[in-house]
Amino acid sequence: MHELPEFEVYTPSTLRDAVTYLSAEGSGAKLLAGGTSLIPRMKKRGISVKRVVDLSGLKGLHYVRRTGKTIKIGGLTTISELVASDVFDERYDCIRALGRLFGSQATRDMATVAGNLAAGEQGDLVQILCALDGKVVVESANGRRLADPTKPGLGEDEVITEIQIPALQGPVSTSFGKFDKRKGGGKGVVTTAILVRSGKGRTIEDIRIVVSGARGRSIGRARKAESRLKGRVADAEAVQRALDALKSEIEPAGDFRGSSRFRKEIAGVMVKDGLMHCLDRLRGGSPTYGRRE
Repeated sequence: MHELPEFEVYTPSTLRDAVTYLSAEGSGAKLLAGGTSLIPRMKKRGISVKRVVDLSGLKGLHYVRRTGKTIKIGGLTTISELVASDVFDERYDCIRALGRLFGSQATRDMATVAGNLAAGEQGDLVQILCALDGKVVVESANGRRLADPTKPGLGEDEVITEIQIPALQGPVSTSFGKFDKRKGGGKGVVTTAILVRSGKGRTIEDIRIVVSGARGRSIGRARKAESRLKGRVADAEAVQRALDALKSEIEPAGDFRGSSRFRKEIAGVMVKDGLMHCLDRLRGGSPTYGRRE
């Protein structure tokens, strides 16, 4: 680990100041929110940075609130603030799980939702938002736009300012799980996010199964697995058919932390655990689910 290289810092006091600066002067600038990703990369010389825009002065971007049928989360909300919000009941176990699975307490106190999303598919929130059908609000000097969390397409002059999630209605359960070889948690070897909505007669009305490395290193939905359960009663046979479909459709990339075959096997275990968690919740149980090591 090296010392930080020299760089210029600009600390805007408003969002307008920030996007105006990025539009006029920000070529090559990096945004600093919690610093849990950027600072270690700079120390390791993983990236070369000449200018840093410190967003810590934008106090108006700390919030979690429900507006009508939408939950809105400010971009500078920390992971700890997100997890502690009383907006989320037991249906949002996928978010509550971050209190156990997202690094250390110190990291959760610093890391922001915008920073985690800006990290791309290495961030845990991307999968969770895919399961919840969430969107990302991106702003620049030219205005704002809604973006898919997996492909925000951030330009050098853009800032993630908000997350928008449709408020869950009716009998719904969610889960988020992470398999990691190390305690304290960075990026998981395999992570999964699942949403299950119950229908009439204990059938599954809707389901989303999101897996890291579904194709190569990209996050994606396991739609074949979903189709084996949607509209059906989730008995042992149906769940097994879904798991068989999962293994046939995902093709994770391998690396020094795990081969493609290893990740595929672990994904099957994680998805089964997540499904059982959601189904137990919907049947009135209080299951526990989270990190595997």
